[in-house]
Formats: sequence, C-alpha cells, structure tokens
Amino acid sequence: MNTNNLPKKQFIKRRFLCFSLFILFTLKGLGQEKVQKEINYIRSIRREPDRITVELGNNPQLCYLQVKNNINYTKSDALLKQNEQEGYFDNESLFEIEFEKISGNIRSIKPLSTSESSKFGSLKPNFSGAVAAVSTSELPEKKYTKALELFNKKQYEASISVINEAIVINTQNPDYHRLKALCLGNLMQYKQSSDEAKFALTMDSGNAELYEVIANNYYFLKDYANAVQNFEKAIQYERENITRIYHNYIRCLIEIPNPQRAIEVYKLYQYRTDNLTRYVDDLGNFESDLEFYSGQAYQQLKDWQNALDIYDRLIVMYPDVYGYRAQRGRLFQEKGDFLEAINDLTSALKLDPKESILLINLAQIYQEIKEYKTAEAAYKEYLYKNKLDSVQISNYGYLLLDQGHYQDAQAKFEVSFKIDKKNIDTHIGLILTAYLLGDTKKKNLFIADAKSQFPEIPISPTTLNSLIQTGNYYYSEKIITIWKNAIN
Repeated sequence: MNTNNLPKKQFIKRRFLCFSLFILFTLKGLGQEKVQKEINYIRSIRREPDRITVELGNNPQLCYLQVKNNINYTKSDALLKQNEQEGYFDNESLFEIEFEKISGNIRSIKPLSTSESSKFGSLKPNFSGAVAAVSTSELPEKKYTKALELFNKKQYEASISVINEAIVINTQNPDYHRLKALCLGNLMQYKQSSDEAKFALTMDSGNAELYEVIANNYYFLKDYANAVQNFEKAIQYERENITRIYHNYIRCLIEIPNPQRAIEVYKLYQYRTDNLTRYVDDLGNFESDLEFYSGQAYQQLKDWQNALDIYDRLIVMYPDVYGYRAQRGRLFQEKGDFLEAINDLTSALKLDPKESILLINLAQIYQEIKEYKTAEAAYKEYLYKNKLDSVQISNYGYLLLDQGHYQDAQAKFEVSFKIDKKNIDTHIGLILTAYLLGDTKKKNLFIADAKSQFPEIPISPTTLNSLIQTGNYYYSEKIITIWKNAIN
C-alpha cells in the first residue's frame, strides 16, 4: 500500500540523505565513528555554570566544553579566553576541534599555526561590507524606492522594469540586484534570480539574504544539495537574527529529510536569539512555523517527547491552526496511540474541512484497529472529492483485501490501474486478487507485466519486505503471507 504522504507506525523507515556541507577536514578515529575532528573558526562562546557553549562558524553548529569530568577544561578555557573579544572571535583564527558528533561535547581545542591556517584559507569567512558604487545622481535611489513599493504590492514585472532603470544608472549597487532577484524568484524564473543574486555577491560577499535567495531558488527547483550549501552560507553570515532564513532552511531539511541537521539549526537559532524580545521579521508567523518544522524533525527521529512538547505548546498558543493539530494527530498515529490520533485528526478536519487528506489518515487508523466499515466510509468520502487519486483507490483495494472482499478489491485495483499504470503497489494488488480468485493465467500475466514495468524490482516472495524497507510502502502481515503463496 503506497503511503508516501502518510506517517504510520510500521512503515516510517526513511533513508536519510547525506550532504557534504563544506567541512573540508574530517577525521574519524578507528572504531570511534561518533568522534569528529574538524578545522573551523569560532564565532562566539557563552559561559554557563556547568559548561561553555562554543559556536562553530563554518557549517554553524553548537559544541559544548563541559566542566565536570573534563581534564582538558582548564586548558581549553584558557585558550578561549586568549582569543575571545567580548564574546566574539577573530574570524581569521582557525582551530582544530575534536568533539562528539551526537552530544557535541568537545574533547580538545588546538589553534592552528600560521602555516597550517594558510592551507585552510577557504574556511575563513568574508565579512567585508558591501562595496557599492556611489551615484552622483539621486535618481537611482528614487527608482529603487519605487521598485520596492511595486514589489511589496506583488507587481513583480513592473518592479523589475523600474529597478532595471536604476541598475542602468548604477550597476554596482547590490541592493538593486537583490530586489531584482527577489522579483524574478517570485515570477518562478529561478535561474535568472540566482544569477542576479550571485552578481550581487561579488559586491557584497557576506550578505546572508543573497545566499538565502539562491538557496530558496534551488529549493523550488528541488536541487536540495545546492539549496543546503547556500542555506549553510546564509546562516554562517547571518547576524541580524532573521527568523525567516532559519525557517526556510529547516523546512528544506525536513523535506529532504535530514532531521538531525534540522534540529541542530533549530538549536542554533534558539542560541542566537536567546533573551531577545522581538525579531527582525516579526511580520508573518515564521517563528511559530520554524518551531513547528523542528517538531517534525524530532518526529522523524522518533523523539516523541520533544516533538509533542512543541506541538502541545503551539496548539495552546494557536488553537485554531489546522496544521498543528493535524501533525500531532499524525504523530499519535505513528506511535500507535490511535484514540488520541483520531481525536486530533477529527478536530483538525473540523478546523479545515478542505483538508480531506486527513480522511486517509483516519481510514488507515480504523483499518489498523479493524473497524473496517468506518475505514471504508472515510475512503469513500475522500474519493468522492478526489476521484482520480489512483494511490488511494489502490489503498482502498487493500482494505477490501483485508476484509476478504476479493472481487471488490480487484475492481478498485483495475480502476487505479487505468489512471496510473506506473504504480508498483497497484500491480501487486492485481497479482494478489487474481491469485485469490483462482485465476492463475491472469496472475501470471500480471507478474510478467510487473517484471516488464519494473525491471529494477525483483518480483519474488521477498518483494513486499524489500518495498517496506524503502519507507514508501506498507503491507499487513496477512497480505505478506498471501503474496508469498501467490508468487511461488
């Protein structure tokens, strides 16, 4: 049963994509995979009673120098004091830092010599300010102001027309190119938008918002590797606690998915904004959504309590927001707390009846607890509104198989097949129903067709177990047993 969009207890087994995020020097000790040595610069530190929090600058993350049971604490603390300048560090100084990857606890810190540092010059940030050519005329700034007004009114093409006039007069102002890049991005001209932002970076190489524009463009193009690289640069250079940047990056990491990095970025955001009472971009709801995405990261890692704490808090603060209650319902579904899941999903559906996909969550829960009629009712209501959803038509067929209604199940799989012939789930359903209805000839034809359509998938007794491992499919034990008999 295809369940790409629906978390469920037995089948959430995701493959985590691994990205190289500019860490140019990583050594792992033999048999110590959780210990990492890294060349980096230190952006800031914060002293607490029981530890020192160290913020690494490249691929920003937090590490901790613990006081207790740490024989290197005194030496490391003295080293930090030598290099500290009111909480910030000379970004030209590089260190070799050994730390535990999971806990973030630092084992050792060693400054690099001048000759050693020269080998890793690319790791040093460029915080030089914007170099904008000054125009002798006030006209380009007036044009920029007018273009910005048009942008805020979502008149993007008109804004581009006006900002181009300013650029002709003064080509070397990065603000003009950033505004044009934003307009192009909103017009879904992502490559042109990135080109404009990259040109602006030649004049303002430490501008976090320019990296964010490029990262967003790659995100919308589904080029997640490049999106991640540019989001990393954005949070490396970010100095104004712009919530939107962290929000967009964590959203990207959730979709990849890379929940571990999402949580690291969330904690970094909390660290940087600690004790602040307001944020640069209070407009919108970026802060709450950022926290919501972080809850999903914890959920992907099956850290139920941290995820629930976030969802609970958001629901108390915003009881009428559909998404918060719906996601908590999905978490309860994944945990197997079906009564709580039904309550949340039903409440979410009342908040936004248009979100009929929740009916599928409810149908699967009712199928799991063997309340088949209620599950059928949920499928029927959903498919009445979404008649061409071949995946859910196929899922309905599996519900009917579980009940022993083989002919009705066959009819559902045939309808699904007419809509989409490229779904392995539907091919398997057709093979199963032909077997259960005793039609060996048709079963063998379906097997041959499946092998032809999906040469990369071995059609064998272990096929269903293999598909379950991908995280995209779920089959009940009953269906797995029937399949093994059908395929032999």
